[in-house]
Amino acid sequence: MNSTVQQNIYDVAIIGTGIAGSTLGAILARQGLNVILFEANSHPRFAIGESMILETSEVMRSLAELYDVPELAYFSSEHYFDRIGTSHGIKRHFSYLHHVEGQPLNQQHLLQAVIPQHPHGHELHLYRQDTDYYLMTLAIHYGAKVLQNTRIQSVNISSGCVLLTTKQERDYRTKYVVDAGGFRSVLAETFDLRHTNLKTHSRALFTHMVDVPCYHKTSASKQEIGLPFKLSEGTLHHVFHGGWLWIIPFDNHTRATNSLCSVGLMLDPRIHPHQTELSPEQEFFQFVERFPAIAVQFRYAKAVRSWIRTGRIQYGTKQVVGDRFCLLGQAAGFIDPLFSKGLYTALTCTSLVAERLLSATVTGDYTAANFRIVEETTQAFLHSNDRLVANTYASFSDYRLWSPISVVWLLGAYLELVKLVSSRALAHNRQDYYQRRRSLSLVGGGFSEFERVSRNIYACIEQLDLTNSDDIATAAKYLKQQLEQLTWMPHPFRAVLRGKNHLPNRKIHPRLFRSRKGFLGTGAYRSHFFDNQSLRSLVQFYAREQATYSQQALALKQAATTWKNKWLSLSKWGQTVAASALIASSCLGGVAITSGGQLPTLSDRASRGGESRVGLANFLESPTEFVFNCGNHAGQVVHANVDGDRLTIEIAYAAREHLSSTTIVGNLDSQGIFSGTYSTNIPSGRISGDVSLSFEQDGSAQGINEEWGNAIQIYKS
Repeated sequence: MNSTVQQNIYDVAIIGTGIAGSTLGAILARQGLNVILFEANSHPRFAIGESMILETSEVMRSLAELYDVPELAYFSSEHYFDRIGTSHGIKRHFSYLHHVEGQPLNQQHLLQAVIPQHPHGHELHLYRQDTDYYLMTLAIHYGAKVLQNTRIQSVNISSGCVLLTTKQERDYRTKYVVDAGGFRSVLAETFDLRHTNLKTHSRALFTHMVDVPCYHKTSASKQEIGLPFKLSEGTLHHVFHGGWLWIIPFDNHTRATNSLCSVGLMLDPRIHPHQTELSPEQEFFQFVERFPAIAVQFRYAKAVRSWIRTGRIQYGTKQVVGDRFCLLGQAAGFIDPLFSKGLYTALTCTSLVAERLLSATVTGDYTAANFRIVEETTQAFLHSNDRLVANTYASFSDYRLWSPISVVWLLGAYLELVKLVSSRALAHNRQDYYQRRRSLSLVGGGFSEFERVSRNIYACIEQLDLTNSDDIATAAKYLKQQLEQLTWMPHPFRAVLRGKNHLPNRKIHPRLFRSRKGFLGTGAYRSHFFDNQSLRSLVQFYAREQATYSQQALALKQAATTWKNKWLSLSKWGQTVAASALIASSCLGGVAITSGGQLPTLSDRASRGGESRVGLANFLESPTEFVFNCGNHAGQVVHANVDGDRLTIEIAYAAREHLSSTTIVGNLDSQGIFSGTYSTNIPSGRISGDVSLSFEQDGSAQGINEEWGNAIQIYKS
C-alpha cells in the first residue's frame, strides 16, 4: 500500500463528475462530510442528456430545499438565466411528428405537449458542458475535493473501508464509494454487474450542429398546424417506424448566446441495421432522405464536432448496491433518451443515496441492506422506462397505436409529477418526504389504477402482429377504451386521446377548482396524491411556489446577494432591486416594474429613517420569505418593489378555495412609517381601505388596518 494512503481518508468517494456525481458531492460536502470526487477527463466536456422534464426539475428543487444547496435549483427553469448564463435553450414543450417513409408529413399526426409556465417557469435545454462544469465547481465551493484527469484503476472493498487506486498509482481510502462514472463504470466491470436483458433495442448517431432551421421555415407554419408554440421552442421529435430523431436547440430564445443544436438519431438495428460501410455522417444524411419533411430541415445543417455512432445502448445492472458501494445514474443502467427520463432517474437515486449516506455517517451502517431503497428504486425506474420505451417504439409503426400510447406517456408523467410535488408540499420533514414517494417507479406516481391500465396496454402491444393492419385497428380501439374508462384522467389528456394535437398553453382553468371534479379528484385518487388535503392548503402552496420561483423574486434575491457580499453599495441597493427585477421582467416576459422615469431612492436615505427604514431594506432583501396576516386573512408575500419613496407589496392567499390577492401601495414619511391603501380581490368583489405599518429591524412589520380596526403583521414564515 502506498504510504500516502494514511493521509487520504474520506467519508465518501465519488467516481465521475457528471450531473449526478457532482450534485451528490455538493450535497454531502454542504452537510459536512469529507468528500472526494474523481474525474477521468476534465471539464468542460461534451455530453448529451440535454432535455429537462418537469419531474427532473422538481427533484432538483427538492434537493435544493432538503439539503440547503439552493444552487441545485438553478437548472430547473428559464427563470435562472441570470444565474447560469444564456448558453442553454428554453423548452416550452415536447413535440412529436409522426412520419411514414417516402411520404409527406400528415399534419394531423403530431402532438405538442406544452410545459406549464407557472409556477416555476418553462423548462430548459441544458448545454451540458456548462451545467456539468458548474455543478463540479459547486461541489468544490461547498468543500469537496475534486481530482480531474484522474482515472480510478482499481477498487478494493474490505469490511472496514474501500481502497481506491488511481492510474497514477496513488491510493485513497474511504468509508463508501459511489460510482457515477457512466457506462464505463469501474465497479460494474470489477464485479461483472452488467446485463442486457432488456426489451428496448436501439443504437445512436449524434452530434452538435449549426444551421438547423425551425421546422416552420421549411414546412408548415405554426398557425397552419394550429400549435401554441413554434416547434423550435422546445424539444422536437421526428418519429417513424423503427426509430426517432431529436432536435434540441440552444438558440431558441431572445437572450441566447449559443448557436448550437443537439441532433441525434435513434434506430432499432433489427429494423435499420448498421451501415458500417458509411461514415456516421453519411449514414445520418442518407437515412433522413427517406422522410421528405425531415430531409428538408437538414438540407444546410452542418456538424461542429465529430459524429458519434454507437452499438446497442441498452444495459442494466445485476446489483446496484453492495457493502460500502453503489452505482449511480448511467453507471447503473441506461435505456433510451426518448422521454428524457435518464436525468430524472439519476437525480432521484442521487437523492436517496444522499439520505442513506447521511444516515450511515451517524450509524456506521454501510451495508447493502441499509441502501436497499436505492437498489429497489433504481431497478424499478429502469424496468418502467424499458417497458414504456419498448412499447412506444413498437407503436411508431402505425399512428393508430402511437396516438393512444402518447397519452399513456403524458398521463404517466403527469401523475409522477403530481406525486412528487404533493410529497414536497405535504411532508413535515425529510424522512416524511422520502416515505411519501416510496411508491414511485418513474411513471404513474405509484397509483395502482394507472399501473393496472398501463400493464394491460403494454401486454396488448407486446402480443400484437405489427404487420397485420386489421389486428392493429382492433388493438388501437382496445387501447383507447382502456384509457377512456379512467374517470380521473384530466380533461386535456382526454382531448388529446380524442384527436386534439396539443395540450393547452394556459393550464389554470376554473374547472380545476371544482370541489369534486377539480384537479384534486375524489376517492382513492385524491387520497393517494393529496392525502385528502383541502383545496385551500394546496392553493396556498401553489402561491408560495409562484412567489419563491417567480422571475421577480429571483431577481430581488440576486440583488440582495450582491449587496450582502458588498459588491454593491447601500446607496445603490434600491436602484438594483428595481432595475434587476425590471431587466428580468422585460427579458423573460414577466410583469414589468415601472419606475416612472426616476430610479428608486428609498435606500439612499435608509439611515435617516432609523430602524424602520433599515427593517424595510431587510424586508426587501427577501420579501417572499414573509407572510402577511390581517384578521382572518393570511397570505404569502409574492412581490415587493420601491419607486422613490413609494412601496408596493403584493400578497397572495387562498380564501374559500379561491386564489385571491392583496396589493398594498403607499409612501414612507420622514420617520420611515409606511402609510397607504390596500386593495383585496375576493370572489364577491373588491375591498379597499387604509393601512399603516412600521418595519422592525429584522424586516417584519406591525401596523393597523384602519378600515376594519384589525392588527396587521408581516413576519417571516
